[in-house]
Amino acid sequence: MNAPREFELLAVTIQVEGRPDIAVTVPPGDLEDPDEGPVPLTPVSLKEGAEFRLRLMFRVPSRNDVQGLKFIDEHMRQGVTVVHTETHLGDYRYGGPYEVVLPPVHLATGHLARDMYVCTGTFVDGDGRELGRVTYTLEITKDWPH
Repeated sequence: MNAPREFELLAVTIQVEGRPDIAVTVPPGDLEDPDEGPVPLTPVSLKEGAEFRLRLMFRVPSRNDVQGLKFIDEHMRQGVTVVHTETHLGDYRYGGPYEVVLPPVHLATGHLARDMYVCTGTFVDGDGRELGRVTYTLEITKDWPH
């Protein structure tokens, strides 16, 4: 018998003022294909210098409260971590959905910043247990995509 999940990630959205919200695909289960390796992610394109926020929606489906929840956000470029932030989200009781909008992230500018970044957001409880994870690819471009 499977134990009930303590945390369920429902949606991740990238918000940029004056632009439509961009939904980040939250795939169920693992991002690995046993025969092909990692599943390629469709990049989210943002203009250099833009400021964006992540909106997270989740729920706590088990009767166990989640205490000390934090979101660890890492952006990697060519295998090197260039951004690492930890945001404490607090304690959550059974139920939801809960919605949290994280502080803004300012993208770098210049031709050296224009590249693909693999971004991983990890939800960790106060005991250091990983409860959920989302991975997406961010492309910084010179102009807004059409």
